[in-house]
Amino acid sequence: MNIIKIIKEEVNNFVLGEGKTWYHGTPDVRDLNRSGGFVPKTDTTDYFPEYEKWNQVQADMQQARAQGDEDRYFELLDLAGSLRKSFTYKKPIFFTDNSRVASTYADDRRASNYQEAEPKLLKAEIDDKGNTLKIPARGQRFRAIDADIVKKAFINHGIPEKEIDHYYNMFPTWIRNNKISAETIAIIAQQLGFDLVDVEGVLDSYEGGSIESTVRMVFDPQRIKIIS
Repeated sequence: MNIIKIIKEEVNNFVLGEGKTWYHGTPDVRDLNRSGGFVPKTDTTDYFPEYEKWNQVQADMQQARAQGDEDRYFELLDLAGSLRKSFTYKKPIFFTDNSRVASTYADDRRASNYQEAEPKLLKAEIDDKGNTLKIPARGQRFRAIDADIVKKAFINHGIPEKEIDHYYNMFPTWIRNNKISAETIAIIAQQLGFDLVDVEGVLDSYEGGSIESTVRMVFDPQRIKIIS
């Protein structure tokens, strides 16, 4: 992509305003063409509704291991497994307001059939009517965002801290070292009634990220209108 095209797109974004033009890079646009565009997709995740009991079991397991009590350890291991539950959620569809970031995902090497894949940088408009969670995360890595920053964003949108802590505690294996994944943010945001999530100023690209952009997570593909 030449520098003139980049400048034109950045000026266009500024004039139109945030949320008017978004970009999505796909390694093989044929999948979208066959489906007629973006379609709903779901996934399942583990969580621990009885997280206080689960935390206690983890502590007891450590003690049993330290004492060499294998019978007790395996008994607790079975109990821990019974406390693990799963539920289905809508997988987010990711967009960015920076075409250079999206273009890193339009890599045919990521496609299942890379020899015939047709990588594509898509432009889209997204209906942003509804409840949008905005997370100011300038300089953060998109794949591992500071959990306190995300919590503050929820609080600023009127969610009680106690309720946020409740959801955080249910995902102890997905929130570690005070870092939370984008997928986990999407899961919790859906549970709290948000339609979209904008993570502002994050560093993102397929290889890890060094360019700041706003990444938008969309839960309902009907909000997406592909322009080109």
